[in-house]
Amino acid sequence: MEQFNFWIQAIISILSGVAVLVPLMIKLIQFVQAGVKEKNWSKVLKLVMSLMADAEDNFENGAERKEWVMGQLKALASSIDYDIDWDVISEMIDKICDVSKEINK
Repeated sequence: MEQFNFWIQAIISILSGVAVLVPLMIKLIQFVQAGVKEKNWSKVLKLVMSLMADAEDNFENGAERKEWVMGQLKALASSIDYDIDWDVISEMIDKICDVSKEINK
């Protein structure tokens, strides 16, 4: 009977340890994923700027340029399975264009 109690207590200890570790692991994974996204954000910005420069040379209309840049980014993001907030990218492109227009006046 004493050995049975020992095993029950061991199992309870292991399960309580697992119950504590699972949420910690989930938070760690979320933290690492957020860090990777933030680290890659500057690379995404550089890519957007490069694509915008290419679009400037190849398209006359601003809407066509933006559509082409967004299409290129979507193709790249899907090929590397990278999740991007497209509303943020669209707004960023608009703001870059606005700044460019102000500078070029």
